[in-house]
Amino acid sequence: MGGTGSWNRPIGMLGLRLVIGLLSAQIAMHKIFLDGLESQMRWFQDLAVYFPDWFLRATNIYCAVVELVAGVMLILGLKRDWALYAILSVLVIVTFGHGMERAVWDIQQMVARLAMVVTLLLLPADWDVLRLDWLMRKKS
Repeated sequence: MGGTGSWNRPIGMLGLRLVIGLLSAQIAMHKIFLDGLESQMRWFQDLAVYFPDWFLRATNIYCAVVELVAGVMLILGLKRDWALYAILSVLVIVTFGHGMERAVWDIQQMVARLAMVVTLLLLPADWDVLRLDWLMRKKS
């Protein structure tokens, strides 16, 4: 790479990827290891009138596991787009659930996470060169 400015795109992409990856992984670690998945079921109480308990529990597990695995994948730079799709699926589920639960809910954290995920999906993946799978691909 040439001058200092030529690092702007790769560093910017790395920063975005690390922030969304760390946020997702930390949220999942909190859900799984600190609070525990059972305590997370409190967020699903109002949805019990619409969905069976087994479905809400499966959704709770899905969201936590996806956030953890996809977050770590983004941190490491492995299967970037798959990880982003997975996190986006969690954000859609959360939006749907909160929207059914309450007409007006605090979307501050959601908007920031969504903005980072969509930004990474819309910018060319070729700019995101500081990731393991891209570096391994270039060597072969």
